[in-house]
Amino acid sequence: MIATLIVVLCVVLSVALMTLAERNIMGAMQRRIGPNKVGYLGLLQPFADGIKLILKETVLPLESSHWLFLGAPFVTFYLALLNWLVLPLDYGVALSELLGGGILILIAISELSIYGVIYSGWAANSKYPFLGSLRSTAQMISYSVSLSLILLTVIFTLGTVNLLEILAAQAPIGLFFPLLPMAILFMISAVAETNRAPFDLPEAESELVAGFFTEHSAVSFAYFFLGEYTSILVICTLFFILFFGVSAALPMIFFFIWLRASLARLRFDQLLRLGWAHILPFTIAYILFLPPFIFTFDILG
Repeated sequence: MIATLIVVLCVVLSVALMTLAERNIMGAMQRRIGPNKVGYLGLLQPFADGIKLILKETVLPLESSHWLFLGAPFVTFYLALLNWLVLPLDYGVALSELLGGGILILIAISELSIYGVIYSGWAANSKYPFLGSLRSTAQMISYSVSLSLILLTVIFTLGTVNLLEILAAQAPIGLFFPLLPMAILFMISAVAETNRAPFDLPEAESELVAGFFTEHSAVSFAYFFLGEYTSILVICTLFFILFFGVSAALPMIFFFIWLRASLARLRFDQLLRLGWAHILPFTIAYILFLPPFIFTFDILG
């Protein structure tokens, strides 16, 4: 119990520091000044923002389904936190005995997280959140298929779903080079799955104001915000576990920030075409080719 609370606090603190790093890095890349007023060098800015959201009043749309509207953000954050039960924190260290089915549990949690988005858009009873949730649901389903197949490629290649065993197998160079195409596709699919730029269609400000959380404010908005950044932290950590054999996240987080600061948003049809017409067929072809090739030539020894 105490270990779980410590991990939750560490995740929330990591999210706070991630948002600060994002704002400062984007400021540097765009030749402007980032947060620098609250605390020494602006280090307390995320905590000031959090306190501000907690102290604000939660405004409920008149025609909304109140309990579902308030519950959707919490479900999103809770499911994002559940991933840490099965992610290895270090070699041989994990929070739960569920680690034996690690990747399969992560896939299940990923599919369940779509419900928070659906409930949020439907419960608000407003056009912009509803359209945003439709976009987000279509996008998450499209790319979760590719992500699941990429994870299955790793499972079939290494012969295990246990993340600790995958971590140990990939700690040397392991199968990094045979799995390199999957690593690249995983990065692209991860950005789309988390609704980050240039795939941030569900919250396109010029079209949908703020997408499925347009009507959310105060604590409910904070839960969505925490859920989004916790999911980014999870998927970055998972990337390094699967392909590098290291329980880390920082380089991948910088990649997410760099994309947001550098690239323009794709159109929705381009986004779906990329997922269904390019990434998915290549992933299916690779999953049919790589595991038989590995075992035929006994590359794992």
